[in-house]
Amino acid sequence: MPQIQMQTADQVRAFLDDNNPESFTLLDVRQKWEYEGDHIPGATLIPLVELPDRLHEVERDKQVIVYCASGGRSMAASNLLEGDGFPHITNMVGGIMSWNGLISFGPMELDLIGFTGKETSEEVLLKAYAMEANLQQFYLERADMAESLERIELFMELAGFEDRHKDTLFALYTKILGSEVDRDTFENAALESRGLAIEGGMAISAFLDRYPDAFDNDQGVLQLASMIEAQALDYYLRCAVRAEDEESRVVLKTLAREEKAHLKVLGKFMNKRDQ
Repeated sequence: MPQIQMQTADQVRAFLDDNNPESFTLLDVRQKWEYEGDHIPGATLIPLVELPDRLHEVERDKQVIVYCASGGRSMAASNLLEGDGFPHITNMVGGIMSWNGLISFGPMELDLIGFTGKETSEEVLLKAYAMEANLQQFYLERADMAESLERIELFMELAGFEDRHKDTLFALYTKILGSEVDRDTFENAALESRGLAIEGGMAISAFLDRYPDAFDNDQGVLQLASMIEAQALDYYLRCAVRAEDEESRVVLKTLAREEKAHLKVLGKFMNKRDQ
């Protein structure tokens, strides 16, 4: 299994100085307007929200060094690359803020959502349901805090996506068990697994409490949402590979495709930075 290397901006700078540019790919996963404002010379731009559809543009036999603004989106991107079998991946801790000598905020890394590959189908679905419930709650809270009708509609639309995912997961769970399951019982069991299924290695509320100023505007919230959605996509793709039956595999791949669609919606709004 490939391992993601963590390197500081100084370590990456030394690597770039000592190696032929043809031997590696420097990948910027921020939005286009961020890249145009400032980027590391020689970097290739593929925004995180577009990466799942553009993995074929990244050369697999080269070292891939990924960076963003502060290290969160690049870690989510690194996980996607790892899950797709890329063998040599480096995440630049602290992002371009550290590269420029500024103090960066946010997480050094966002871990996978408690997936080891050894879970039963039932355990996978419980974790996935808890993940969707957490994310839905996050979107509903952001809708309550939004100051424009457009943003309220965006977060409510995203919350609706998660509601449909929850219905799909519950239906698959009952089919796998082969018996009727009370929805409340299922939800309670899923929420008990929440500690193993939290996004970014911690509950979203705890994450925001730790970094109260990092995501205090709409753009920051959208960036955080893109990290979480990318993790959900990675999770479903990994689960699909290990699914025990074809029906489960099809459902998980469908959920993965929908997460890709969510990322595109987020990307559209992230590009509306002046609104």
